[in-house]
Amino acid sequence: MTINEKRKAKRISKRLEVKFHSAAENTAITDDLSESGLFITTSKGMEAGNSIDVKLHLPNSEALFIKGRIIRNLKTTPGMNNGVKVGMGIELINPPQDFINYIQSLII
Repeated sequence: MTINEKRKAKRISKRLEVKFHSAAENTAITDDLSESGLFITTSKGMEAGNSIDVKLHLPNSEALFIKGRIIRNLKTTPGMNNGVKVGMGIELINPPQDFINYIQSLII
């Protein structure tokens, strides 16, 4: 990790379907995952500091319900993202053991 790296756990690039609620239920895709967080690619993000409930669909069709806190919400003008990811960085709060096991299976 670089000196500017704030992440506590190794991130794994993985695209999974995820659902979350802001004004309505939204369906999005994860960009990366770790044991302590995830990044959701979406233009319908919520403000940093808010709590969020996420329904994550694992490849085996199992859905996990995970609580988190929005650490960052990255927005850009449509067509002007210049390679910057648009979405929300989520810090997970007490992720379920099934999620931890899934992440660990990807690292091995």
